[in-house]
Amino acid sequence: MSITHPNHLSENLEGADLFRPPWFFRNGHVQTLAGMYVYSPRASRHNSTPCPSTAGEVLLDDGDRLVYHDDFPAGWKPGDRVALLLHGLSGSHASPDMTRIARLLNQKNVRTIRLDWRGCGAGVALARYPYHSGRSNDLLATIAEIRTRCPGSPMTVIGVSLGGNVALKLLGEPRGAGESLAGVDRAIAVCPPIDLSATVKSLRKGLTQLYDRYFCKACIRDVHHRQQMRPDAIVPDGWYAHPPRTLYEFDDTFTAPVSGFASASDYYAKSSSNQFLAGITIPTLVIAAQDDPIVPFQQFNAADYSATTQLLAPRHGGHMGFCTSRGLGWLDHQIVEWTVR
Repeated sequence: MSITHPNHLSENLEGADLFRPPWFFRNGHVQTLAGMYVYSPRASRHNSTPCPSTAGEVLLDDGDRLVYHDDFPAGWKPGDRVALLLHGLSGSHASPDMTRIARLLNQKNVRTIRLDWRGCGAGVALARYPYHSGRSNDLLATIAEIRTRCPGSPMTVIGVSLGGNVALKLLGEPRGAGESLAGVDRAIAVCPPIDLSATVKSLRKGLTQLYDRYFCKACIRDVHHRQQMRPDAIVPDGWYAHPPRTLYEFDDTFTAPVSGFASASDYYAKSSSNQFLAGITIPTLVIAAQDDPIVPFQQFNAADYSATTQLLAPRHGGHMGFCTSRGLGWLDHQIVEWTVR
């Protein structure tokens, strides 16, 4: 695998082993939609995690709880590697990419922990407050819980899309007294929106407006479902009377006021991981396609990276796609290789 420091991106892009799909997959929208609707559902149905899984909870400072799912390979023993998997917007521990990656890592004897962010998946009734792209403290609490459950085991943090931004933010931001990432020795972020404002603004143009509507409707649906399961879940007064039509409106009228931000712009400014990338001290791999229609690649060119961060940036791949006629094997290979190397 040819990967270089982001400061030498032009060399990286010429690597002979970068992702090279057949001509009919050399389009960001095709890659994104194939990953969402063609290959991932198939992988989810036929390749479920093969080892036993148990659920656990993480108690947060404000009383909310997170649920995680612990996939335990038969050959795993104390001190062996653990991987923490973080899903994206409107996903869960059961999202196709989460179950697929867990299965592949389990086959390499890596114990996997698939987290449900606040109010997601199995934790839908356990949180009054919603998850968002800046909740690095929730991730920090989860890491502390895993250290208690798996003392002495090295840990890889793997985040996709929104989960990738949260992971990078935590890895690079200053640590307070008593806050530790001990045990976390490497990380992977796939298609992370490291500049939330630039990402959301790009969704207002051309065909990308379709993704904007898709994510907005999914977020509204999640709010309805969470309040049905947890009637005291926080929702702004009168919010249902004027439902948002875009992801920006959703963040401005729901995410920001419920989560303590002044506005969507304030939320984006404080939660984008690009401002923390220079502070990352562990080996970290960022995978981002240059034709991603959801997360514009320019934000990766503009970022300031630490010396321990490496950027793998194929010309094609879309958003969480990286598909060939044979499926999603290229992305899976990068994740597994970085985790078990």
